[in-house]
Amino acid sequence: MKAIRRHSKLALKLTVSILLLLFLYRNTPLHQIGEVLAQCDFMFLGLVVGIILVNFVLSSLKWRILLLSDQIDIPLSKLLVSYLIGSFFNLFLPSNIGGDSYRIYDIMRKSGQGVRTAASVVADRLSGFIALTCLSGVASFFVAIRVDKPLLVLLPFTLLGGLLFVLYLLWQRTLLMWLLRFFRLDRFPKLVRFCETFVAAFARYGSEPGTLARVMLISFAFQFLLILAVYLMALAIHASAPFIFFLAFVPLITLMEAVPVSIYGIGVRDVGYVFFFQFAGIGEVHTRALAIVYVAVTLGCALIGGALFAGRVFTTNKNSALKNS
Repeated sequence: MKAIRRHSKLALKLTVSILLLLFLYRNTPLHQIGEVLAQCDFMFLGLVVGIILVNFVLSSLKWRILLLSDQIDIPLSKLLVSYLIGSFFNLFLPSNIGGDSYRIYDIMRKSGQGVRTAASVVADRLSGFIALTCLSGVASFFVAIRVDKPLLVLLPFTLLGGLLFVLYLLWQRTLLMWLLRFFRLDRFPKLVRFCETFVAAFARYGSEPGTLARVMLISFAFQFLLILAVYLMALAIHASAPFIFFLAFVPLITLMEAVPVSIYGIGVRDVGYVFFFQFAGIGEVHTRALAIVYVAVTLGCALIGGALFAGRVFTTNKNSALKNS
């Protein structure tokens, strides 16, 4: 039954991606997109690949800082491999954060600390989302003035408020325990223990200013480089627009991709590029081409994780065969 539900959800999200793509591309001249892609400047894409690889290292370093706060000492190299493989699983799991489940599973096997490992991954994502909304909020203020659309400022600050509220809930054990009692979930001892261990990890992060400062510094660096990578992709297909628009809109599109309604954000991402970058004066052909380039480049980088995963499976099977022989 669980397998049927899992496959049904996957089929539904795949259907959403296909329907969004059909809706967006139904009246778009595909030959024009092909012409734009044919003129792509690969020098810029080489820089993009370099930025993505640097970001993998930055993310792994941030993850290690969070784990060390919980006395979980995993070498940076192992975290990097886990992060790369997780990015590979993002390709066919719902949203662009589906690979986090693999990261939790992988490091949990090494550390033996499932709840604390999960807390570190959630903290990793939350810190990234907060950095995204802060960058978008500041940039959106200037973009709103430039295009005379004051409502553009509301979205990032509304999202930031929501994220900070979630963070507050995780830091406040009393409030979370009250919610468990209110919904009568405190009848389940395992759930209560899980929540207590989970919020204790977040309390530790909050009580260590040095840890918090390093995590947020890396988060801002990571997200800025991500925005820069998308800007370089746009330059590669000759879709020029001021960088401030990318600072304002790429974070919002990234947050849209995290909503688990499609596979790898396909379709949702395209909608975001078309909707937001119309304010930057980028035409529909170029915004669609930008979404395609993004998927192609990130897919290529994610395949590194696929190769590492295949190597891990091969080594495991070989060792099992040797033991049984």
